[in-house]
Amino acid sequence: MTNVTAFGAVKEIGGNKLLLEDKGTKVFLDFGLCFSRMNSFFSPYLRPRSWEYIKDFIALGLLPDLEGLYRQDYESRMRESIEDPLYDGVILSHPHLDHAGFISYLRSDIPIFCSQGSKAILQTFEESSFGFHEYTRLKENFKLRPSKRDSSKLTKDKGSIIPREINIFKPDFKIDDINVHAFPVDHSVPGAHSFVIETSEGAIVYTGDIRFHGRRSNYSDFFVSKAAEYDPILLLTEGTRISESTTYGELDLQRDLFKLSSDVEGLILTNFPIRDTDRMRSFIEVAEAVDRTLVISLRQAYALKTLEENGVKDIPRINEVSIFIPKKGWGVLGNNNYPNDIQLQDYSTWEREFLDYTNSVRAEEIVANPRKYIFRCDFFELKHLFDIKPPEKSVYIRSVTEPIDEEMELDQRRVNEWLKYFNLYPYHQLHCSGHASSGDIKEMINRINPKQVMPIHTEEPLVFSSFHSNILNPELGEKYEIK
Repeated sequence: MTNVTAFGAVKEIGGNKLLLEDKGTKVFLDFGLCFSRMNSFFSPYLRPRSWEYIKDFIALGLLPDLEGLYRQDYESRMRESIEDPLYDGVILSHPHLDHAGFISYLRSDIPIFCSQGSKAILQTFEESSFGFHEYTRLKENFKLRPSKRDSSKLTKDKGSIIPREINIFKPDFKIDDINVHAFPVDHSVPGAHSFVIETSEGAIVYTGDIRFHGRRSNYSDFFVSKAAEYDPILLLTEGTRISESTTYGELDLQRDLFKLSSDVEGLILTNFPIRDTDRMRSFIEVAEAVDRTLVISLRQAYALKTLEENGVKDIPRINEVSIFIPKKGWGVLGNNNYPNDIQLQDYSTWEREFLDYTNSVRAEEIVANPRKYIFRCDFFELKHLFDIKPPEKSVYIRSVTEPIDEEMELDQRRVNEWLKYFNLYPYHQLHCSGHASSGDIKEMINRINPKQVMPIHTEEPLVFSSFHSNILNPELGEKYEIK
């Protein structure tokens, strides 16, 4: 018997947590958070209780109430945690947090099956981002030990670091008796894959997130061709843009970016997704064509370095860009009144090696020659514009998705105020989606020709009824037998 239960991505975009059960094997397809539901309860000023993450998230419906799934240090605070896991793994399609963000709460002995690119991106989240990010290893909490000063008393223990079982999958791999075939696909982050999963009832196809208008559209086309060969009984497909027909692609964006950048006399500033290396490639090539250099953030530089160290191909290299070194902490970088070791204390360990890179740049260099650079500046880096001092005739190119909820709209209003202050408003909007259009989804369904289609990662699942005669619209937490 084969069952599928959607614990997320039901009538919503993101939050993929799809449980596949085949005979005695239980595997999750992704284990992500849903930003819209999370933001309906929490904000930067109203954070979850760090000592009750799992208990509170279950109560709010953000996590499914399943035993034998969650890390024992947190689960044991709400109920007795069983000794062995009851789930056989998580197959991760890609490292965006709406697909991977809740892995932090899983037991360390539940294996994660992912690509090398996904692992590298998750490492950079752990080491260079704020918040609770424990994807490739976890740190035990709520442990006590005898005090070193007085062994008769107890004190908090820092906890052991426990590595997760991370399995870098090959194109074909097995989880118990389930055969899985992984195919790289076109999406807006390195390491994205779609899957054909052979169960006892037949093949199930899972798209993860996919598009057909990026730099690697041939990857997605190849996946669709191979998936059709398995005569699947079920297609689990994303539908983020199921009502949108545009197929404006990455190369279209690069062409328009070149036109926009060719005659700019001041500094070009931009914001594009921090881990979208294909978008970074577009800006690098345009920068070279207009005799400029793309300047990226320390976090982006660290991501490129980590991806390269993990052997990920088809990504920009560190020597193709400049790396912006902002003032931090006390703001004393370059101030000879302070010893070098004091200056270094303003930076995290992972940041310090970039300070002496030959292609690192500071604000003073950009101010002296703004015509030389394209400066990437996201929401959290707008404060650096006080040091960058964009001159007259500078432009700001917004290369991220339009706001889709109240929180994003509020953030954009704040961005607009900064841009107005620095005479960068109105800005130019130039973006290409990471998700397939309605026409491409319809063609994909026709080519794969599954017996059933289950729409997930979409707010409009009913639209799929015009694409296929047998649509299975899931309800959250309801188990469906597939046969």
